[in-house]
Amino acid sequence: MTAYVALLYSITLGRERRLRNADWLQVLEGLGLERPRTFLATGNAVFETTRTSISKLETRLEDAFEQAFGKRIDTIVRTAAAFQRLMAANPFPEETERDPAHIAVRVMRRPIGEAAFADLAARASPREKVALVDGDLWIYTPEPPGTSRVVARLSRERSGIGTIRGWGTVRRLAAMLE
Repeated sequence: MTAYVALLYSITLGRERRLRNADWLQVLEGLGLERPRTFLATGNAVFETTRTSISKLETRLEDAFEQAFGKRIDTIVRTAAAFQRLMAANPFPEETERDPAHIAVRVMRRPIGEAAFADLAARASPREKVALVDGDLWIYTPEPPGTSRVVARLSRERSGIGTIRGWGTVRRLAAMLE
């Protein structure tokens, strides 16, 4: 068995309807995944299954989600080892120590390209920091995320399929994988 983390891009199912962890857990169990657990109401899940390709697992989860909830949601999957590496690669250790609530990572299905990263970096405010580590976009933004010029530019069309998670969530998911 291999442990995985799954991150859903969005859990808004429609007007005033959000995904409940219990419902998502039921879908994961229905797929035969072992020891599924969820964290927060943001579509985070940890589970185990026999080793398979990440793309097949992402498609399987997206198909099951669509069947259960009537909406297709991009899902990013990483093995436990890959997720632990992502956490360890945090390029902002000083900022994380001082201001962990303002560190986030956009976990990508495929690496962000250099041109897309250059565009994002050029738009960063003087107080924001961005770094590209193994294709994932790390952001330190002392301003509220809603005012971040980098976050405002993130889209599937500009930078590819990905989803943002704050440092606290990354740490908790990594702990769940141990």
